[in-house]
Amino acid sequence: MDCQIIILAAGKGSRMKSELPKVMHKIGDQTMLDMVIANASGVTSDLILVHSATLEEYLVGCNIHKVLQPEPLGTAHAVFCVLEKINPEKDVVILYGDNPFINSDLIISALSYHGSQDNHITVIVSERADPKGYGRVMLDGNGAVSDIIECSDTSEETSKITLCNSGIMAFAPGILQKYLPACINRSRNVNNSELYLTEIIEICSNAGEKVSYYTSKNHHLVIGINTQEELQAAND
Repeated sequence: MDCQIIILAAGKGSRMKSELPKVMHKIGDQTMLDMVIANASGVTSDLILVHSATLEEYLVGCNIHKVLQPEPLGTAHAVFCVLEKINPEKDVVILYGDNPFINSDLIISALSYHGSQDNHITVIVSERADPKGYGRVMLDGNGAVSDIIECSDTSEETSKITLCNSGIMAFAPGILQKYLPACINRSRNVNNSELYLTEIIEICSNAGEKVSYYTSKNHHLVIGINTQEELQAAND
């Protein structure tokens, strides 16, 4: 497909409690990062990997375009680090190096929906009977996505929402260039140290952009691996 995929792999992964970078842990005989790169490569050859300094030694031989995030300041900052390299004429998909089961079919299906609906942003979501640990997707009265609430910020009321954010998003051409700087400034004001890409959802919604969602019927495909327990479960 004629799109660009950015893979974010610069997070600290402190919950993994390991000296090994989180995305270098293995599912079977493959690292999580290799799994994500392989599936992204099944969609497009236009890939950018955002990595940390600690990951650099593991990337010898990795032949996709790489950009260093010098400080672990969050997902919005990670994308901001590659903003000048984002093609303003292509749809852009944001993936994560700790989402090892995301596959080419799901990415292509989400992109097809994104294009057919003329969306400016499409968020990949899943419905979960037990949404604990996931950000919640807020909808307006017309069924459009109006906001994403980080899991740590949910209230008693919003914690009951079962529509969960995977973190994976598709952006129409030029949307990141237009709104990411505002997202960075807002995140700095709201969150201080961590700059969340999810802030861009409310910003775009308030600006009248069309923000929608695509539901993964198999929520296993969009799980993130953050702890040793989750890694073990993924390997079982």
